[in-house]
Amino acid sequence: MSPAIESRTTRLLLDAAIAGGVAYAVLFVVLALVRAPYGFELEWMEGGMVSHAARLLDGQPIYAPPGADFVPFFYTPGYPLTLAGLASILGGLTLTLGRAVSIGATLLTFGFLFRVGQREAGWRWGLLAMGLYAGMFRVTGAFYDLARPDALFIALVAAATYVAYYHRTWRGALFAGAIFAVGFLTKQTTSVFVPAVGLYLLWRDWRHALIFGGAAFGLAALGVWIGVQMTDGWMWTYIFEGHQGHLFYWKNILLEYWRDVLFVAPLVLLLPLLWFGGKVPVRILSVALAGWWTYAFVFRASGFGDFPHMYYRDLWYLEPRWLFFVPPALIALLLGAFRLANRGPMSPPTHGFWLLMFVAGAGSSGLNHSTQWAYSNSLMPIALFAACLIPLAARDLMTHREGWRPRFAALVPMAVLVQLVAWIYDPIAQAPSAADEAALARLDARLAQVEGPIFFPAHPLYSWHRDGRVHTHQMGIQDVAFMGGVRDLSPRLRAKTWAAVVVDERNRVPGLARSYYVGERFRYAGDALKTKTGFLVRPGVLWLAQDPTERRLAEGLTANFEGRTWLGWQVGGDAFGAAPSTRGLQGRQGRAAAWSSREGTGALTSIPFTVTADRLTLLVAGQGRVEVTVEQAGRVIARHRPRGGRRAKMKRVSLDVAAARGAAVVVKVHDRDPKGRVAIDDLRLVD
Repeated sequence: MSPAIESRTTRLLLDAAIAGGVAYAVLFVVLALVRAPYGFELEWMEGGMVSHAARLLDGQPIYAPPGADFVPFFYTPGYPLTLAGLASILGGLTLTLGRAVSIGATLLTFGFLFRVGQREAGWRWGLLAMGLYAGMFRVTGAFYDLARPDALFIALVAAATYVAYYHRTWRGALFAGAIFAVGFLTKQTTSVFVPAVGLYLLWRDWRHALIFGGAAFGLAALGVWIGVQMTDGWMWTYIFEGHQGHLFYWKNILLEYWRDVLFVAPLVLLLPLLWFGGKVPVRILSVALAGWWTYAFVFRASGFGDFPHMYYRDLWYLEPRWLFFVPPALIALLLGAFRLANRGPMSPPTHGFWLLMFVAGAGSSGLNHSTQWAYSNSLMPIALFAACLIPLAARDLMTHREGWRPRFAALVPMAVLVQLVAWIYDPIAQAPSAADEAALARLDARLAQVEGPIFFPAHPLYSWHRDGRVHTHQMGIQDVAFMGGVRDLSPRLRAKTWAAVVVDERNRVPGLARSYYVGERFRYAGDALKTKTGFLVRPGVLWLAQDPTERRLAEGLTANFEGRTWLGWQVGGDAFGAAPSTRGLQGRQGRAAAWSSREGTGALTSIPFTVTADRLTLLVAGQGRVEVTVEQAGRVIARHRPRGGRRAKMKRVSLDVAAARGAAVVVKVHDRDPKGRVAIDDLRLVD
């Protein structure tokens, strides 16, 4: 039976903290069920991860020479194998299936956390353990339910740790080792926890340690060996050598990692530190940690106005800026006051195994955090074992037992409550909205008009569902740069393998502009269709394959001048010449464009045509006093004045003509500058 908490105030505060944690767990379940059916990426690598399973279903290996058809992420194959197996049984591979696996894994993690707290201290502490992990959903990147291997890896680590600690037989050691091997084959980060558990088992029973180590190492090595043999060595190239191509930031693991944890989850460091001082009576260690984290706090304060967005962007207390420092300072003050009021020896009863696993979790997160392109999901391992240790440490600090009668015990649950309040996040911001669904429907409709396959680098699963084939992911292009890149990508682009290429905002595809041109820049209402976490992007530009075939904007009116005549256009003045220009112009469509000369002035005017959409898009370049106007009955309803640099480059612009929908308009291209020039090409009416 758990030791008693004598103070009624302390019990009420603890119950409030437990209720807050349970509320976070319920919120996660509801939010996960809302997010699961969404048909587009919540995080930009989801579709790329699920496309690994698509490769397996298509009978193709996921570890093969890098190419435009596929480049794997640098993970072991457990998660895509799981998805492929389930998809073959259930009859469909979707993002929803990938998320369902992660939701199930997170619920298992909740269960293991509850059981640890329950077995060690009682059901209330089990609920607190589960609630603390649920409360860290947003500060760990909102990855608990994503179609990625993170949640499954965490569940396997939790399961293996639970079995190793509570099943104290050789069978338990064997089973724990086997689970760790499966965890490693799901995500390599699992390997950090094997030495920690092995060290504990060596202390408990050296024979169990040998069985555990043999199972964990032997089965993992066997799985890797089989994979390497089946892939002609490519699996090893990606899961090991590939990671060596990523930069490792020593400054991060020495300082910036601790700084970030200290501000997004200060309780995770500060309450274990308070407990550690009683568990490990080597005062210099506690003083050194406290000093180092104080320096991290000051280091963050010195950059008061410059916050790395990816870890802090969703904290509700960023404005006013001084409020950002309140949670860590307040939690430190509460726990510090508790320690000052209780200077005697604590002799906490919680087993040192949970401290060992917490240290392993902190180390694992530190390594992940300090690797190139890391994101907040790197904090999931420390979140897992902080959720194990903090309830047990709080129990040790708050409860009365022989030799320990704490004063002001209510300060401890108060610190927990401060942290739970600081973790409040906006669930609506993490859920797909009606605007997201509408934008996705418009994207589907627009891409349905493209005849032929589409290369969609940030969303290869979309292409697999649309065209029945997988292609490489944008991250894959970046990942294998150290190996010489995706060497067949540029030749495939030059050959126009794809009818169109869709590039997300802030992404780029090398060599794309040689054979493709900007067909459309997608417009959105607010943040519609933008990812909810991770790299905040969405489809930005539709590039179309160059085509010398003439296309009409309306009957008798050329839209792209590929006929080399002014079909449907009237030339005025001496700026535009007798025919469209075929001189080189960066960004144009096809082989010809309407392009004025640097001598003379004039205008190019279309015949009247009916507006059948909300917007008129066109490629434009210009220098000097030039502009493009759309006129209805002599009245200008839309205009664009290009601002050219030293070298002319065509850019896609969009003019709002919705007010004239169903009416007749004309397009006029004005060159009023004898030394200026203007060019247009590829006019399109689009919604």
